[in-house]
Amino acid sequence: MNRKKLILCIALLLVVLTVCTILLLGSYRRITVISGERFVSKCPKFAKPGDTVTVYTSVISDGELYVNGVEGTFLRPGEFQFVMPDADVSLKVTVIAFPNGA
Repeated sequence: MNRKKLILCIALLLVVLTVCTILLLGSYRRITVISGERFVSKCPKFAKPGDTVTVYTSVISDGELYVNGVEGTFLRPGEFQFVMPDADVSLKVTVIAFPNGA
């Protein structure tokens, strides 16, 4: 009898933990770098809508680095920020090289 109660308690605990996880993660949106990953040194994988997200990138001395996929700004070289929308975000990071002598 005690073994059945223990199994039922464990099963109930697992159900409660699963529901809590779904509710907590349900409000977060995914951030994915779909190209130019080698230029990104740090980027969160999830954020809540309205949160300020900071993406750290390489500092390029012979060109300009762009982050496309969401409106944002470079605060300084290597630090890009945007406000997380209420949707998943896919980032494309690209470098445009300066012509020789520029």
